[in-house]
Amino acid sequence: MDIQLIKKEFAQFAKFYKEKNLKLAFLCLGKILKENPNQTEAIFFSGIINVQNKNFKEAKNYFLKLIKIKPDSLEKGIEGFFNLGMTNYKLNLLDEAIGNFNEVLKLDDSNKGALNNIAKIYKDLNNFEKSKIYYEKCLNIDPEYKNACSGYGGLLLKLNQHNKGLKYLRSGSGFVRFNEDKVEII
Repeated sequence: MDIQLIKKEFAQFAKFYKEKNLKLAFLCLGKILKENPNQTEAIFFSGIINVQNKNFKEAKNYFLKLIKIKPDSLEKGIEGFFNLGMTNYKLNLLDEAIGNFNEVLKLDDSNKGALNNIAKIYKDLNNFEKSKIYYEKCLNIDPEYKNACSGYGGLLLKLNQHNKGLKYLRSGSGFVRFNEDKVEII
């Protein structure tokens, strides 16, 4: 394994990625993975670039590979499962996404992003009771978490708990406007 080549390609990758030249950045990652197929940072960023390019099936393959390697750090495991969950959500594989976010929670039971995303998926599935449970767990950890405030507020409106729902919508978005019979989030 040529460590110098990998360092050089990572430097090139960082330059291209910062310039938003995802095609050349991805080519650099390919060279790194050719040299070391299990290089976790290159696998992770290959998945991220595929998400940015809306190539969700390819992204999923990279995140699955990352998880199978069993990254050497808790943070990388959380990132792998979290991004796999987001990718499965984009692919409308909602049960798989919930499973991925639950894996995140096994590693970090107070991960607000995972709790919020599970709540959002259950809301999408019209399972409002489970959605409510996960939003409340998330908000117990951080009562000002904007994504959860907005999602929970919207859920409460669907459950005809208007006053409480509007309170959370205001917390999440900052601005709520009434327009005839509709509530608009500004």
